[in-house]
Order: sequence, then structure tokens, then C-alpha cells
Amino acid sequence: MAGLLVLLLPAARLDSAERSYAKPKGWDQIVASARREGTVVVYGPTQGGREPVLDSAFNKIYPGIRVLGTFGSGSDIGNRILSERRANRYIPDVLIGGTSTSLLTLKPAGTLAPLRPHLLLPEVLDESAWLEKRLSWADAGEPYTTLMFVGYVQTAAYVNTKLVNPGQFRSYFDLLNPAWKGKIVASDIRRGGRGGVVARFMYSHPNLGPQFLERLFSEMDITFGSEPRQMVDWLANGRFPIALFLASDDITRAQEQGLPVAPVPAEQFKEGSPIAPAGGATSLMDRAPHPNAAKVFINWLLSREGQTAWQDAVHLPSLRIDISKKGLYPFDVPKPGVKYTNGGTEEFSRMGATAIRDTVTKALAKVGRQ
Repeated sequence: MAGLLVLLLPAARLDSAERSYAKPKGWDQIVASARREGTVVVYGPTQGGREPVLDSAFNKIYPGIRVLGTFGSGSDIGNRILSERRANRYIPDVLIGGTSTSLLTLKPAGTLAPLRPHLLLPEVLDESAWLEKRLSWADAGEPYTTLMFVGYVQTAAYVNTKLVNPGQFRSYFDLLNPAWKGKIVASDIRRGGRGGVVARFMYSHPNLGPQFLERLFSEMDITFGSEPRQMVDWLANGRFPIALFLASDDITRAQEQGLPVAPVPAEQFKEGSPIAPAGGATSLMDRAPHPNAAKVFINWLLSREGQTAWQDAVHLPSLRIDISKKGLYPFDVPKPGVKYTNGGTEEFSRMGATAIRDTVTKALAKVGRQ
């Protein structure tokens, strides 16, 4: 797994929450100019919880700057921006989302501006306030355009707690135990989406690799599910005691309903596990039509106030370590002293889905399946 970024997480620090940061020189003038512009246009993800942050929380701190949001999937937003640029239209100021669209589609097309020069607030630039005491740039190299501000742990496996003890899994190879043959349901990782980060982690890991995925899908008689809610129902009612490649919020909702489902803690697997931005990365558009409002918005978003509002809305852990993680689901939050692979980097994104799709298809063909 050469070249992949590995994070060693320190114990959470909250002492910097009491720090007082001075405003940078010229900040008041930038805010005044932003209010004259009156608007910041943000393109972002559709998942619930984001919109209120963009609508109300920002305006409580910076009244007079209206936030106009356009929401869609990463690919839809990327295609929209490229189409607008071909028509010589420059509409969004700020992009929020995952990292793949930014790094693989928009940056090569020249639509993103270097972000680092526009980070102005001392509390944003204070790297001791961030995980691993650094800003988590997703770019493989300069110019740095895409900054992650969310990092949540990706768990591979979930179990029915009445049928399976989650503590028995200490290696991903434990999933190959013949006792589980025919008893596993999984998202079809050939289609992308759910499980994609975990699948790329497995594929790239030197002790797992394509060989592990081939064994998993050729030996274990896995049933594919296309509807996450149905897969969780199957897990909860015991039709399948193990589920793979779901999203943690699928399981969280089921737990809140009292259903007997739980994740296998990612930290148990000796091979490690990835973290992902989950729509929590930001970029500044090149030739932003509201440049001052864009600066104010991005700096607010990355501040303690902005990250607290975002984290409270989406219930995923901010990479800022000077805000409390109380109220988040424990299995989403990186644990102190544990190594995680950063699944939001450009190198990780470039791995793509083709190799994984071909590996799974080859494995299924071995046993006469498609």
C-alpha cells in the first residue's frame, strides 16, 4: 500500500477551544466587500443535513451574505460545472463534496483555484487544532485545491448481534470462514457507491489485495442486495447474519429502532481500516463570481463555529480536534492511537472502480455467477 497516507491519531484535544484568535489584517474589509457582493453560491451534496448549515448557521455569523445552494451527486455537480464553463458561465463560488470529482474531473479541467492562499483566519491555519496537527489536503501535489474537513471511520462488516459476536472478527480473513458461506449479504461494489472506500482499501492493502476479494466473492456464496433498507432488514431478521459494504447510517437508523444489528469495530481488524470525507471536503472555484463572499464562507466553514455546525447537522466527525465529538456514533469517530488509511486522497481516488469491478466479476465467473 505504498504511498497511501496513514494517519496516527493523537488523543482528542479540546483545550484549544478556549483559545482566542485575533482577526487577520484586512479581514473586516473582506467581510465588508462580501456584504456588498451579497451572495455566495455553493454547489454541494444532496445528503440531508447539509442544507441547514448553508442556509442558517452561516447567516447567524455573517448576516447580509445570502447563501444560494445547488445540490446533487458528485458526478452531476461535476458535469454541471463543466457544462457551465463550456458556455462561459461562472456560477458557483465554492464546492463542497467528496474528493473524487474535485481531483479527477474539475482540477484537471482548470476550474479550481489554489485554496491555500485564501485560508485567512488564524483558527483555520492553526494546524494544532486539526487531526494529526495538519490540514488534510487531498491533492497529490501542488497546487492544493481540495481540503478535507471530515474523516469518519469506514467499517466493512455488520452483524446480527443475536446470531454473531462481532468481537470474533480480528482479521478480514475471518470473513472467509466456511461457517459463513451462504450467510453473507453485500452491496455490489462493482456499481460504486456504498462500500467503495472499503473495497479500494482491501484491493490496495499488501496483505489483502485482489486475491482476498477474489476469495471473498468466489468462496463465500455472497448474496448481493441493491436496496440498503432491505439488506438491513435481512440482517436484522437473521436471514443473513453478516452484511458487508453498507453505510454506517443504514445501521445507525436500525439501531435507533432497537433492531439487533451492530458494526464490527473497524479497529479490530489487524490489517487496519480507512477513513473517508463523506462529502466533507471543500474547494474554491476558479474565477469565483463572488470572491470575497467565497473567502468568508470557506473560512467560516473551516472555523470552530462552522465545523461545529456542520458536525451537528450531519453527525459525522470533523477533522478539527478542538470541538467535542459528543453525540456522534462511536464507531464513526477515529480512535486515539489507531492507524487509519486516508480514503479521500487523490491517489486513493485514482484507483478507480474498474480494477475492483473486474476482480469481482472474475471471482464470480469462477463459480458460474455474474
